[in-house]
Amino acid sequence: MNIKQNALFLFLSRLWDWFNQGLKIIRSKIFPQSLLKRFILIILLPLILLQAIIVIFFYDRHWDTVAKRLALDITGEIQFMADVIRQRPDEDSLNALLQGMNKNLSLRMSFFPEQVFPASVRSTDMKESHLYRELRNLKYPFILQRLPGNQLLITVQLPEGVLTTHVPKKRFFTSTVHVFLVWMIGSSILLFWIAFLFMKNQVRSIERLSKASEQFGMGYATPNFKPEGATEVRQAGYSFILMRDRIQKYLKERTAMLAAVSHDLRTPLTRMKLLLSMMPTDENTNDLRTDIEEMEKMLIGYLDFAKGEAKEDPEEILLNTLLENIVRKLVKTGQKIDIHTEQKVEIMGRKADLSRAITNILTNAGRYATYAQVTLGIRDKMATVIIDDNGPGIPENKRGDVFKAFYRLENSRNKETGGIGLGMTIARDVVLSHGGDITLKSSPLKGLRVVISLPI
Repeated sequence: MNIKQNALFLFLSRLWDWFNQGLKIIRSKIFPQSLLKRFILIILLPLILLQAIIVIFFYDRHWDTVAKRLALDITGEIQFMADVIRQRPDEDSLNALLQGMNKNLSLRMSFFPEQVFPASVRSTDMKESHLYRELRNLKYPFILQRLPGNQLLITVQLPEGVLTTHVPKKRFFTSTVHVFLVWMIGSSILLFWIAFLFMKNQVRSIERLSKASEQFGMGYATPNFKPEGATEVRQAGYSFILMRDRIQKYLKERTAMLAAVSHDLRTPLTRMKLLLSMMPTDENTNDLRTDIEEMEKMLIGYLDFAKGEAKEDPEEILLNTLLENIVRKLVKTGQKIDIHTEQKVEIMGRKADLSRAITNILTNAGRYATYAQVTLGIRDKMATVIIDDNGPGIPENKRGDVFKAFYRLENSRNKETGGIGLGMTIARDVVLSHGGDITLKSSPLKGLRVVISLPI
């Protein structure tokens, strides 16, 4: 491959990249994202294109043909009258012919023998009209003027005198074209409105399926959901119901299994603790007692993490009151926490789960920091809880790992400080189940900032 071929290939590659980038911009910024708007665009674009084709290829040609024929008729009648006058008929015959033209052809013609129209009079701005072009075929001087009341005055200079013709609007203008346009546009609007109603009804079923899926993902019950709409949408609805029932069945079975595990494991652990209390205290029994306490703590932590499938029903929660109650309880345990609420914030959620999630975060702050600050407000139409502390914080490359179950930072958070690595995992699980998000950032207090966003 020579240099020219390489350059051509490079140019075509860049051209293709520019084309793809243009399509991406059109899809992301110009092309509508909503399904209903896309349906409307799919219907509207062909409709507009069809109207444009009809107007260009039919209306324009039809109007041109009709106007030309009307002008030809008027010119022919004037030519006929001029030919009759050139034959010098008697006055009575000429007057009778003029009256017949006025009565039968809706043309008011008058003849003034041996007169000349003034040279100062000129034709009006109708030189581009079909009528003006046809009148030029008369081979007589003429003047075309527009009169008030949508009438035309055609003055023809003949050798015998001046022939004037008053042409009413109905002789040089037809309303059928405008009626056609009104019917075309009106019927298009009516059909588009009918199509819009049908499309909106189809999209509504998809929106209901989406809303039911979102509510189920947030832990809300969806007993009243019924598949509706087109066959494909109903099929997706039935698939959602089947998936929902399977997940609920799985969660119930897991809850029952965990309850059994809790009963089966706590009993031998209690028996072991009782036996250890009867044994003499030495280094071995102390180590064994510590291991049993650690096992019991891990069991309780895992049960707290895995339970919650039999969740409470969502209710309206005033986050201001919820946070104040949590902070009040933790302050009594010796933690130093300040709270600042910017405004009244209400959400739908499960109070016990949210209380446990926020308590876990504030408890962690109490373990690794000496001071914490809670701020409540609304950011980007989301209820936002910001928790700052002055502790050692978390390295940026490990902030995603702290949400993993049983993960702990060895440098600053070890077994001696308490916790088994499930606090942040439980908090994230609760926040996500409410349709929110939780992120970790650097705090202005030189520690960790936890941002919880919940839908209002």
